[in-house]
Amino acid sequence: MAGYTNAPMRRLCHQHGAALTYTEMTSDLGLLHTSDKTWHLLETFDDEGPVIAHLYGSDPASLAEAAARVEQSGRFVGIDLNAGCPVHKITANGAGAALIHDPRRIHAILFAMRRAIRLPLTLKTRLGPSPDRVAIFETLDAAEQAGADALTLHGRFTSQGHGGPVHLDLLAEVKRCATLPVIGNGGVASPYDAWRMFHETGVDAIMIARAALGNPWIFEDTLAAFASGVEPPAPAFAGARPRRDLTVIRDTFEAHIAAEIALFERIQVRSGLPVDAAQLEETLATTFRCHLFRYLHGLKGSSYVRGYLHELNTLDAIRAAVAGCLEREAAYRAAARS
Repeated sequence: MAGYTNAPMRRLCHQHGAALTYTEMTSDLGLLHTSDKTWHLLETFDDEGPVIAHLYGSDPASLAEAAARVEQSGRFVGIDLNAGCPVHKITANGAGAALIHDPRRIHAILFAMRRAIRLPLTLKTRLGPSPDRVAIFETLDAAEQAGADALTLHGRFTSQGHGGPVHLDLLAEVKRCATLPVIGNGGVASPYDAWRMFHETGVDAIMIARAALGNPWIFEDTLAAFASGVEPPAPAFAGARPRRDLTVIRDTFEAHIAAEIALFERIQVRSGLPVDAAQLEETLATTFRCHLFRYLHGLKGSSYVRGYLHELNTLDAIRAAVAGCLEREAAYRAAARS
């Protein structure tokens, strides 16, 4: 989720029903070296809703100090340690999923962080390095003994990355053993997936990640399904989304752009730098090349837009691409009705 879960996206997710959101993974060393770029990852909106600061690193002392500084900012309702990211540039430094190999280090880190902060402290991790090396029960024990307040468990192994089956049986077993709340994560791409995870494992909450990209409505769809008490239907195919009103898609996209502009200006003011129009345009265009095709997922013309993303260097070009795609989808829907 790096590069996506900033304040604008989090606020949209909250507005559509998310109860709690997390920042991007943020380096403890970057925070301690007072890197403006790193602290910008923790920028929040006053009205976005409750947010947990999501930190990574491998040294107990530096993570404890970074957590204390984050707590002092007064922006967050909790602090989370990442022990599950499988990306090489993270694990190569002993952080993220590399920590799964050493539950004693996880304990040492959480214990140091627990002594440094009063905010709730949580851990996000995976089942283990690979199917032949289940490590979650040692990790769970380390978290409980260190005083963590909750565990978020991605029901896959590090070797799986973000693909392959989610092991609900192991997730359920962890929930049965745990004395702290367990949040289920992994492969939740629809209300059906959330329903199945919740009812088959007994977890206390569900975390939705990549499925929320360009699709903040997944939270309200899931809440509506749970409120109905009726198991939602399985998607027709992997990645399928409900047909959304095109005006809703356009308006949400525009709200996201407006929030990105507000965030950029907020960071510039905090940094004491002038708001440069050219820099703003370039930054937003780069940001929305990432979000664009996710908002247009499944719509007619979206594959065409994806083919020339690198040419969309201005907000006007991005808006034109969105308008063209929505027009083609509207024509397709009209033809299908006739």
